[in-house]
Amino acid sequence: MLTDFLRWQPAPITSVSVLVRSLAPMTRLLRGEVLDQLASEHGAVRTGANQFSQPFLGLARDWRTLLFPTADDETFADGYAQTVTFALLLARTENIDLTGRSLHEVGTQLSADHSLMGKALQLLTNDIVADFRVTLDLLVRLVDAVQWARIHRGSRDTYLHLYEHFLEEYDNELRKSSGSYYTPREVVQEMVRLCEDVLSARLDKPRGFEDPDVFTVDPAMGTGTYLHTILERIAERTAESDGPGAVAGTISSAASRIAGFELQMGPYAVAELRATDLLSSYGSSIPRDGLNLYVTDTLDDPTAAETQIGSGLQLIAQSRQRANEVKARTNVTVIVGNPPYRERATGMGGWVETGSAAAGSKARGILDDWRDPATFRHFHNLKNMWTYFWRWSTWKVWESTPEVEAGEAGIICLITPSAYIAGPGYSGMREYLRRHASEGWILDLTPEGQTPDVPTRIFPGVRQPLAIGLFFRHPGVDHDVPATIHYRALHGRRAEKFEALRTLRLDDDTWQETRTAWTSPLTPTAGTVWDDYPAASDLLPWGSPGVQGNRRWPYAPSVEILERRWTELQATESETDRATLFKETRDRTLAKLPTKQLTADAAPQPLARDRGPMLRPVRTGYRAFDRQWVLPDIRVLDMPRTDLWSARLPDQIFTVEQHAKVISDGPGLIFSTAIPDADHFNNRGGRTLPLLNPNGTPNVAPGLLKILTEQLEQDVSAQDLLAYVAGIVSHPAYTATFAAELSTPGIRVPITNDPALFTRAVGLGEQVIWLQTYGEAYAKGDDAAGSIRYPRGDPRQPLSLVAIASMPTKASYDEERERIILGTGEFGPVPRRVWDYTVGGRRVIESWIAYRKAEPGGKKTSPLDHIHTDTWDADWTRELVDLLTVLSRLVDLEDQQAAVLSDVLARPTLDRAALSAAGVRWPSGATDRKPDYSARQIDLALDV
Repeated sequence: MLTDFLRWQPAPITSVSVLVRSLAPMTRLLRGEVLDQLASEHGAVRTGANQFSQPFLGLARDWRTLLFPTADDETFADGYAQTVTFALLLARTENIDLTGRSLHEVGTQLSADHSLMGKALQLLTNDIVADFRVTLDLLVRLVDAVQWARIHRGSRDTYLHLYEHFLEEYDNELRKSSGSYYTPREVVQEMVRLCEDVLSARLDKPRGFEDPDVFTVDPAMGTGTYLHTILERIAERTAESDGPGAVAGTISSAASRIAGFELQMGPYAVAELRATDLLSSYGSSIPRDGLNLYVTDTLDDPTAAETQIGSGLQLIAQSRQRANEVKARTNVTVIVGNPPYRERATGMGGWVETGSAAAGSKARGILDDWRDPATFRHFHNLKNMWTYFWRWSTWKVWESTPEVEAGEAGIICLITPSAYIAGPGYSGMREYLRRHASEGWILDLTPEGQTPDVPTRIFPGVRQPLAIGLFFRHPGVDHDVPATIHYRALHGRRAEKFEALRTLRLDDDTWQETRTAWTSPLTPTAGTVWDDYPAASDLLPWGSPGVQGNRRWPYAPSVEILERRWTELQATESETDRATLFKETRDRTLAKLPTKQLTADAAPQPLARDRGPMLRPVRTGYRAFDRQWVLPDIRVLDMPRTDLWSARLPDQIFTVEQHAKVISDGPGLIFSTAIPDADHFNNRGGRTLPLLNPNGTPNVAPGLLKILTEQLEQDVSAQDLLAYVAGIVSHPAYTATFAAELSTPGIRVPITNDPALFTRAVGLGEQVIWLQTYGEAYAKGDDAAGSIRYPRGDPRQPLSLVAIASMPTKASYDEERERIILGTGEFGPVPRRVWDYTVGGRRVIESWIAYRKAEPGGKKTSPLDHIHTDTWDADWTRELVDLLTVLSRLVDLEDQQAAVLSDVLARPTLDRAALSAAGVRWPSGATDRKPDYSARQIDLALDV
């Protein structure tokens, strides 16, 4: 049997799809065996063996030193397997015969044209252990079966997505976690064209990328599509202007002024293969000093002292040195590309994040230049890979070579997530761009928002909104004059966006100019009186993110589920298992005891020693209209927001705003008496604006209630103001009316100066808040009993019509009968508008059900998250009837709210400036937005 296996000879491989499906599992097998070998050598070292006699540990140590300083064994094993696979594939494309030859010999021959990959193959296979020699032999046979000439067939697109398809097949989770998405040619071509337009029309480089003073870098080149496209464009222009005979020499010269950085050997090998193939197709020679393609970490310190390394790695060390020369001293004119999108990348930003090691304790990352004191608490949002690349790119083009003539001029053009356009953490970046650029263009590729319909996405697998940012700078830019920045959104399906991009010109009339305030969003000016209205956060100055547990298990739709989870945690004796259940983070561990507490009955000891009962759960506004339960235990909530807990007062109402993401449907604001979760609005963040400070005083801009009382000639209380806001803002007609303005996130409120209109809006708003708080606020007259149901016998009242006999797995809607089908149960009547009710694009009823069905929704990061219930809770039936009632009655009010909004907008309003002139003191800094504790301290007993 083994003999037959060792004689295996694969069939000829003649297509990319077969190649990918064949290589991926073999590479996975090799990765696993290398990882096992590393584990074995670690074990040998622990038993007293000399670490340096263990070949793979030594190799991994040196490899990390040069390329992957933070890599663990799994990362090294992955890099090893991919490098060997693609070095062999590269050899095969060069018609190097693999049969009957040692890998060292193959590497030697490959080094003639691909020195780095050849040396890497030799280095990584010199000390092969018997445990996976068989796998390497099989991999060689597989690659030797590749018939590259038939695969290639002269098509320039053969290589285009080779590595992406390989990575999807090999380890799709790795592709997702690294944020590696390869850019469609339609996007690359137009980004390159737009950069060339700026070179010729704005920077006096009529020859574009061909100009001898233009040096271009792709900082995350992947398989080299951008650099490949630039060379093709140069060839096309040269053939038109100077004739086909001039192309070969021009391309050879241009190739010496183009550089690409890539961290992974796999895509690097494909990029090198594509580049040599392209030069060959034009009859061009490789530049005398070789191609400027480097295996390097772009974000690594370019001034770091070179590490002394063994001779076997000298070639890789030299590649790193050459890359650092480009990073530190080359005057780069254009940076263009598609950097990785990885989020939550704290510690991965290298020199950009932490500064040069040479600075010692005074080290400061250049990312800190984008730290805005006014939004410092959001600065952690910048700790992702694509923001690191944005900062590195701006430094490289505009700051790194000031001694060179025109060294501060140049272009950055990147396609990345669009959070920097309006996100609160990116205000410092926006100010930097306005101060350092001469002009910029924002192409919003995903105006549909987060997780748009797949047919509209540029990258089908990317849920984040994306944008192309193009910024250039003249020499001697005036830092005190904000750059003119233009904006355009591309709507429609993917093909429609490609076509719009193809016909786009930088000077056409489709662009809108953006706001000019230093830190304001990079979105169009309103073109209306929108910017004159006070913001919701002007009216209610103190705001806070909601409670953020960073673990799901302390939240549940029933107390019984929380009790079961707590019992499981407390019954677990193993320290390791207990930590896994708890889900330890940097902010919360079993051994940690925070100094503050949330309730009067808080436990006085860390969880590691606590075997007592759980604290009594309290209601939380988990999602819009979804009241769940949370443990009020500061030991299990990473960011509990103690100020909000201090402000849980009898008359408190929490207004929740989605201030950082675009919303285009549903109400503009929602309201809760239960302390809101950080994702309460639509599962995508937001902020909470309490009506009352922790000391019980109104959280209202100073002077506002007095001025409104005078202007409207009627007493206006804080409760009246909030009710007015609800009447005007909390309905779908508001978001529809201001759809264009809300492309810049943040709610603004038109305030009427008509007393009758104000009173009318207040009356509607009182009903809205009463309903949204399930009758706990603004109850009057017959409503004081607390029930938000329709009067008995009203045919509009939704009811449970058929019992739920077992835990449902899904819900559906029967439009003809106006019923929700939930497992075996049925609820009705439910009009279509109620079933479709959304908040910020999130369907409320489906979201509520998702957390209570047999397999509840939400991300699970602890085994405790899987503890649910196998029996439908009777309370959930009553709660669902209440939810359907609330939504039905809100829908009933929408036409009246739309009418009052229309009437307000048709008449004069009290704008922000007029109210300020009358004596209102709007918040102007962080000090004005702090909660007020001054009058009295809140007794913790109020929290329970």
